[in-house]
Amino acid sequence: MFDFRIIVCADGTEIIDRNLKTPFDSLTVDQMIEYTETDSQLAFMDRMEREAREEVERRRRGVRNPLYRLACMCGLI
Repeated sequence: MFDFRIIVCADGTEIIDRNLKTPFDSLTVDQMIEYTETDSQLAFMDRMEREAREEVERRRRGVRNPLYRLACMCGLI
């Protein structure tokens, strides 16, 4: 079961709705290929977003650290 659904609008645009789930048996072979590619792309985008959030959190914690501040003032970093 995919954790999203691709909705085709009247003008031909496609929208990915992550609130709906799509069972495997409701898809044709062509749709299954499209959903599989979309699933891998969404997983990659989620991973990149998570890594960016973790990097911001790591930097925020580092700036508040007094040893980090001392190293910056001494010119080590």
